[in-house]
Amino acid sequence: MFKSKKARVAAWIGGAVGIAATALGGVAWAVAGSVTAPYAQASALVNADGSLDRSKGIKAVTRAPAAGRFCVQLEDSRLNVAELTPVATLTTGGYPGQIYIEPGLNPQCGNRPDTILVVTTNWQNGGDYKPFFLLVP
Repeated sequence: MFKSKKARVAAWIGGAVGIAATALGGVAWAVAGSVTAPYAQASALVNADGSLDRSKGIKAVTRAPAAGRFCVQLEDSRLNVAELTPVATLTTGGYPGQIYIEPGLNPQCGNRPDTILVVTTNWQNGGDYKPFFLLVP
């Protein structure tokens, strides 16, 4: 393909620089706190203290009065939690434990139609604040 050694070396170096730039660009996205989720209405990595590590479409996260309960408010107030199918999973820092989402409106989150209640527990099923991922397709 390349007839001279100089051309082959230049092609290899150009390819290596391109790969390095792609890898570093991915790190920049993660550091910036944004999420690349083009087909999700909302997505987040929520820390145990309720802070957002990175997110898309999430307005706020608050911890409800009962242990292990998080109220996740969506940015788009037109989204109704009673009509969504959100998915949540604990991060590796959350194990052992369990996680589930209360469907629909919930008094622990003020019965707000744009707020999802996520419940995390310890291995004995007692309420415990755990870090988790949330996806709203």
